[in-house]
Amino acid sequence: MKNKKIVVTGLLLLSVTLAACSTAASTELAVNFPNGKFVKAIDQNHGVIFNSDGTFAVFDGSMTIANGTYRVEGDTYIETSNDQACPVPMSFRYTFDGTNLIFNYVGNPTDDPCGGRQTDFNDVTYLISK
Repeated sequence: MKNKKIVVTGLLLLSVTLAACSTAASTELAVNFPNGKFVKAIDQNHGVIFNSDGTFAVFDGSMTIANGTYRVEGDTYIETSNDQACPVPMSFRYTFDGTNLIFNYVGNPTDDPCGGRQTDFNDVTYLISK
């Protein structure tokens, strides 16, 4: 009976430790997602502002054309809400080299009925705006 309690206690400690480590790693990677104003490499009048509070705004010139929320898990950017009635959540892999922020759909982009989002996140490169 005593050995069983030791094993159970050990397993509980191990699971808590592993959960804490995975959360810390995910949070650490999420911190690497850049915040600020980004413009499309092919159209510098159009872009996205990513705020550190998990909100974003898509702009075209001086007009804001969409707002929403996001979260980051590792190298995956996940749109969690938007004011364009586009289905969520929608996930994109991203890379950022300090200047270029590149998004690619997780899954098939044609499964997303939101044309504006396809235009903005289907293998699109953004440049950090100064």
